[in-house]
Amino acid sequence: MSWDLITSSANQRNKQKKLKLIELSDKTQKISAYAAIFLMFAAILLNATDNLNYPLILEQSGKLVSALLTTLAISLMTLLFSVVGGFLFYLAMKSKNVFIRTFFSSLGEIVMGTPLLVMIFLIVYVFGIFFNINSKFMLGILSLTCYMIPYVANAYESSSAVIDEDQYTVMNLYNFSTYKRYRYVILPQMIRPLIPAMLNNLSSIIKGSALLKIVSISEISYVITVISNKNYASIEGYLIMWVMYLMITIPLSVLASGLGKRYAK
Repeated sequence: MSWDLITSSANQRNKQKKLKLIELSDKTQKISAYAAIFLMFAAILLNATDNLNYPLILEQSGKLVSALLTTLAISLMTLLFSVVGGFLFYLAMKSKNVFIRTFFSSLGEIVMGTPLLVMIFLIVYVFGIFFNINSKFMLGILSLTCYMIPYVANAYESSSAVIDEDQYTVMNLYNFSTYKRYRYVILPQMIRPLIPAMLNNLSSIIKGSALLKIVSISEISYVITVISNKNYASIEGYLIMWVMYLMITIPLSVLASGLGKRYAK
């Protein structure tokens, strides 16, 4: 009996050693991967072309900060409007009325099949002119919002999968109104899986806002393009633009991934 205990204890220690070695190996590989990415990134920034002159762009730091704030303002306002509009769009797609359900589902497919560049053109140069709206800033936000609403509606639909049929049966049994269903049962459970999806949508909005330069909105892409063209530093401009967007989107992606893993438990 004592020999069996000794053998079992030895096997347990061996397993623990193997697990530690595997964990150490995984950490080493992760660090190596991050180091490789960093070196590749640095090599691109330092060797993209001969005679790189980043100060030509960076000396306009005031304009860059202003452009960054404008991009963030546009993106956050777009996300806010998309969250509200996407929820209404989601309700319409789930409507019991066949016409409403078919209309909005088809409209969603059309919007998702439309390039963002085309959507910006339609909103600014067709919708804006037709309704005599001259604010490019607001039209830019409207363009991004219209483009994102179907995607946000799909995020609502995916999140609603956490509500099982038994809960709907109980709500029907107690004759819950639509308001009570969403207020007390559905929305509280949808919020957790929605947060990572909304962070990913915010990241998409920030990247998509770069196309607003075609309507001369002073966001990151437009300001850097103007500065780089003025100083004949296009390569430096695009590299700095790349870094600025990554500074925003990577933390958002990491946060969304972390929250997704946490809420999946």
